[in-house]
Amino acid sequence: MVQLAEAYFNGKKVKPIWRGDKFSIEEKNTKFEYSKSAKAQLFWDMGGIIKNRPSIYTLPSNPENEVFVDSGLIWGEDIIDLILADRGKVVLPLRNLQGFNELDDALNFTEDIAIGIDWSDKIETNHIDFKIDIVDLLHQLIKRNQVTVIIYSLTGEYPYIPAGTSSNLKLYLAYLSNKNTQPSWANEVFHFE
Repeated sequence: MVQLAEAYFNGKKVKPIWRGDKFSIEEKNTKFEYSKSAKAQLFWDMGGIIKNRPSIYTLPSNPENEVFVDSGLIWGEDIIDLILADRGKVVLPLRNLQGFNELDDALNFTEDIAIGIDWSDKIETNHIDFKIDIVDLLHQLIKRNQVTVIIYSLTGEYPYIPAGTSSNLKLYLAYLSNKNTQPSWANEVFHFE
C-alpha cells in the first residue's frame, strides 16, 4: 500500500527534489498543516535536511499513529533533542553522518529509531564507511540491532535486497519521484506528492 509522505519548509508544504548531489525543494505555496492519518506517515523537515535548521515543533507531540520524522541530522549526538521533542519515530539519516563511529555514538542514546538510507543506483552518503554494498550495510545495521530502515529512492530506483536479509528487517521505501512500485521486501511505500 502506498502512503503519502510530506515535506515542509518554513511552515509551507514543499516537494523534495534530488539534484544528483544535494537536495532542493519545489515550493507549493500551501501552508503546511499536519493531517492525522490512521496509517504510517513520513515527514521530511527540509529546513533541517537542507540548512541544518530543523523545525521539529511544526509537528504535534506524541502522535497516536506511526509517524517517521527525518530532520536531517548531521551530528549523531543531536538525536537526543529530536527524541525528547517526541514528534514521532526519529529517522537517523546516514547521508551526513561521519561513519560508523558517529552512528554508534547516536545509537548510545536510543534504540527506538529508524535508519534512513538515500539511494539512487547506489548509496548516496558523505562518508566512505557507508559507501558499501546495500546488503552489507543492512547487515551492519542488524549487528547494531537497528531493524527499522527507510530507503529513500531519490531517482525512482530501488535496490535488490535478498529475502534472507529483508526477513530480519522492517523495511520501508519512500519515493521522491512518481513511482509507486512496491518491492517484495517493503513493508510500506511512501510517496512525496
